[in-house]
Amino acid sequence: MPPTAPSADEGSCTPAVNPRGTGCIASVSAGNFLDNDTVLATFTYAGAPAAPAPASIYTGSQLAMIKTGGVTFPGGDAWKCITCGIPAENRAGASSQFDWAQPFRNGSRILAGNNIVDCGQHRILDPGCTPEALHVYPVRWGTTADESGGSGMMIGLKLNPDNVHVGWNRVIFPATADDMFGELAYYGTLTFNPNPSTGEPRTPRYDITNITGLYSSDEPFGTFLRVDPANPAQLVRKQAHTLGEFKGWTGDGQSALGIANFQSANLDHVATNLTTGETRRIDGDPGYSDPISSSADGKWSLEMDVRYQDRFYFLTGLPGVPPITDLLPTGAAISAGYNIHDRRLFQPFLIDQYGPRDGYNGQQINTCRTGSCSTLAAGPGSGADDPLWGSRADSAFSPDGTKITYWQAYPSAENCGPAVGDPATCPPSSEPGGRTSRLMLAELTSRTPQKPPAVSPLPDTIPWGTPYQAGDPAPALPHIPAGDYTLKGKASGRAAVKIAENATKTGLASISVTYTDFSDDGVNTVNGTESVQNAGTGGSDITFHANLTLTGQHTGTKRTSEPGGYTVSPRSVITNIYKPTGTMTTVLDGRAYHQPKPY
Repeated sequence: MPPTAPSADEGSCTPAVNPRGTGCIASVSAGNFLDNDTVLATFTYAGAPAAPAPASIYTGSQLAMIKTGGVTFPGGDAWKCITCGIPAENRAGASSQFDWAQPFRNGSRILAGNNIVDCGQHRILDPGCTPEALHVYPVRWGTTADESGGSGMMIGLKLNPDNVHVGWNRVIFPATADDMFGELAYYGTLTFNPNPSTGEPRTPRYDITNITGLYSSDEPFGTFLRVDPANPAQLVRKQAHTLGEFKGWTGDGQSALGIANFQSANLDHVATNLTTGETRRIDGDPGYSDPISSSADGKWSLEMDVRYQDRFYFLTGLPGVPPITDLLPTGAAISAGYNIHDRRLFQPFLIDQYGPRDGYNGQQINTCRTGSCSTLAAGPGSGADDPLWGSRADSAFSPDGTKITYWQAYPSAENCGPAVGDPATCPPSSEPGGRTSRLMLAELTSRTPQKPPAVSPLPDTIPWGTPYQAGDPAPALPHIPAGDYTLKGKASGRAAVKIAENATKTGLASISVTYTDFSDDGVNTVNGTESVQNAGTGGSDITFHANLTLTGQHTGTKRTSEPGGYTVSPRSVITNIYKPTGTMTTVLDGRAYHQPKPY
């Protein structure tokens, strides 16, 4: 990549730092593969000289591409900036951010952030794809700045493999003190609008049309539990229409990837079919995983996970507990343990299409047990498996399935954390120039290159979803009403459930459960009580109480300190400050798992 800028000061990227005059960068993040040997990336350039110096174009966030395998572009660099120097009139109304670049199959367009970079009749790799030939068009899905992404309302925009449709998340901010922060997934059709007569900007843009919310308007969102229509005092399970936060697509584009709870507090990746609405589980480890990418053939996924530390076992490690308390949105509180301030703890795990099972729980690809595991650095922390380098979103498979790219970030000095047994202060990064981000490439050396399979066109509407029209308000999603219910174990026993609504009846305030010989699998049995309570303000504290006992194939307990229980703030996800009150401990087969230390 370009050399690291000595500082952010104008002109600090001198010819002595980069003799070719092709810029210096402060950071890098990953994109997808443009082809099997070219990786897209987002460079944050710094230290450029003032205009009209030719190198003044190398400034700010820009879309770039990098050759792998020692190949260079004309001029001798292994990298080339794509968007540097595009005339202002060719990018009118576009965002300045080019995150998570995803190419179209024709090679002439790239979705990057909430923009589409278009080189017209030229492929991006063609010599004729010059800055003057390029255009950057904004992507819009509504009539207001909020809906357009101006306030962060449209995040995680992902291109479907059919190259026609996209998915994204809409951020739902609390409307009242009783509401919770959340996200909803959407699906729509990319439509070029050369001369907009409404909305902003009034310059050529891509509108997202035929929009469908990837949730069912008459069913509780993000859960598999429903009230039994034939018996209103019973809860039943329905493994459909459950997506949660949108994460991307399966390789064939036929299913949307998201996260949902199959077991209590255990957020796992799922794939929900766009036609049938059926939801299948992709992974099942009690560790928290978040970003996920699928190979083109759909046989493999790459997840960022903290399972290597058993960090979430204190909360999720007891098998056989159904996701009843998850009816009250606790995900933000649950996810508070995957980082330490700005230090992300994820590492990349390769999972096959059959998911975790006895004797198989995926493969961490950067453990340096086989093959080369080096980076550009030399010295402490130079290995690809160095624990201080946390892996970030997103990752990508090459089209032929033989390579994976992902990126990592290094924490600031004060955020090494004693929370995972590391030194309290991080040593400086040993990457070139002390850079604190790096782009990684893993080669799957035993794989035979495969031609990406053809992708069938998708419909413009989703039969089980909720149609959306521009300007529609955020929906008030249904929830299970207050009352007393019973959930029967699939094998035996029962769970007695008491649900209470908040004062405005817009959501749930508390859930309590009593398990009596409850078993879903016939080999593990749960007894005891658990509850969860929302304090009643947007982003409020969540309090857990647990006194559960597991017998059978596995034995164990899950208990909170009493009488106060274990309390954690969902704001931890935003503030990166994790300071719970009380304790929660899970003992499984004789091993005790404790919550992470505060940070």
